Amino acid sequence: MDLLAVEVASRCPLCGSAMEIVEDNTYVWFGCKRCLRYVKREKRELARRYVNYSVRLFNWRGLMEELYALYLS
Repeated sequence: MDLLAVEVASRCPLCGSAMEIVEDNTYVWFGCKRCLRYVKREKRELARRYVNYSVRLFNWRGLMEELYALYLS
């Protein structure tokens, strides 16, 4: 299983370290590697909600807001 991890500008509300997005073949994980707390969403589901194929637009802000809100809950 290949994993791609990217550190993002968001900070963990628990420890203050940088959060990361990790992608595998099926899921996108968002969380803190220091706290080892993550939330996940299926890539297919995210593509349906955040990709507008007719104008070739990806709603990155909406995706990040959802993932961060999930992390907080």
